[in-house]
Amino acid sequence: MKVGIVGAGYVGLTTAICLASLGHKIIVYDKDREKIAKIKNKKMPFYEQSLQNLLEETISNGSLSTTKYINELIKNTDGCLICVGTPTKNNSIDLTQVIEATADIAQSIESNKKSNYIIILRSTVIPTTTRQKILPYLKEKLSQPFGLCVVPEFLREGQALEDFMNPDKIVIGSIDEKSKTFVEKIFEHFKNTMLISTNLETAELIKYTNNSFFSMLISFSNEIANIAEIIPGVDTFNVLKALISDKRITTNFNGTKIVPALETYLMPGCGFGGSCFPKDVQAILNYASSKKIKTPLLNAIIEINDERPRKIVSLAESILGSLQNKHISILGLTFKPNTDDMRSSPALEAIKLFQEKNAIVFAYDPMIRNEYVNDNKSLNFHLCNSIEECLTNSELAILFTNWSEFKSIDSKLLKMYMKNPVLIDGRGFLNENKFEKNCYFKIGYVE
Repeated sequence: MKVGIVGAGYVGLTTAICLASLGHKIIVYDKDREKIAKIKNKKMPFYEQSLQNLLEETISNGSLSTTKYINELIKNTDGCLICVGTPTKNNSIDLTQVIEATADIAQSIESNKKSNYIIILRSTVIPTTTRQKILPYLKEKLSQPFGLCVVPEFLREGQALEDFMNPDKIVIGSIDEKSKTFVEKIFEHFKNTMLISTNLETAELIKYTNNSFFSMLISFSNEIANIAEIIPGVDTFNVLKALISDKRITTNFNGTKIVPALETYLMPGCGFGGSCFPKDVQAILNYASSKKIKTPLLNAIIEINDERPRKIVSLAESILGSLQNKHISILGLTFKPNTDDMRSSPALEAIKLFQEKNAIVFAYDPMIRNEYVNDNKSLNFHLCNSIEECLTNSELAILFTNWSEFKSIDSKLLKMYMKNPVLIDGRGFLNENKFEKNCYFKIGYVE
């Protein structure tokens, strides 16, 4: 099939590369011409493991191409997926990019006199957006018949290729059978995947429900950690490990225990971040509030998460006393491993708090170099090129991201480089047996 992708960000480009690898003819468009030029030259504009090789392959064999012009995309495709960003603005969803993309697409459909063109919204939007804003606009601007669908994505950063190629569900919210059939053909490769055919509003809410649920698991884990931390000797990780072993969570199949992937969300830590969970929970919370719906659980998810970086800084103060002029080492800046995404990262929020306490912050992340921190110039910290450089003369180290590179850290390394060899493990990631007493503090546990 000939399909266009409008928006070459994380969702758009991942979708484009994967669909092209399945044999579709994909054209990618983005207003950012530098990004399009980079993709054309077979270079990923962001890091996502395993996608670089697939990008090179699909560009080389011609199944994936790029364009600087929306008109060219519409002219040469039968439908397109809108994959532009929907960031948060004043605690509400910002639809600017979606509206602009819709306007550009409509204008191009008219100029090309494309009949029965299918527009597929893959960007995350609050319920009723497509029917109340996108659909009326298209009806007003288009003289040609068209199709419209909402097809949310469920891609985890760091596992996007696996998630796309082995989906647990494909959700299609459509306005008519022809639109639904078009999307089904795009995803016909996934014959054994659950297909949920529904209306526009249900498809929109499914996405928010997904992200809110997993955010809830993280905040639940951190609230249990808050309780555990006032009871000497209680290890939150063991508490939650016991919970996960419950047969209503971990099932038994033919004598083998099947541990669900949600295990990774039932774990205390520094809090969630990234481009999805914080903004999506806030967006649906704000939407509910606008409709006078009380959401105490959604409110608590955000409140507990916002508290986590402050808990880390409070623990640092309890260890060092005053943080003024203290050398603090931050290990990990991305919100999770296997990505270069620092959006809403708990580490950055903690750096702000340390800055307010007049601490001197050094940071290291395997994926982050100077060009990545341009958007965070207000944060006053030193970006290091190695673990050793980050730890040198430090008075306290804090692990924020569980990169595999950090797994080798132990007391020997801390004593070799640090002025005061003490580490806070904000993810419960390291082997505490490799640390001397009073050298290692784990979130969710107090001796």
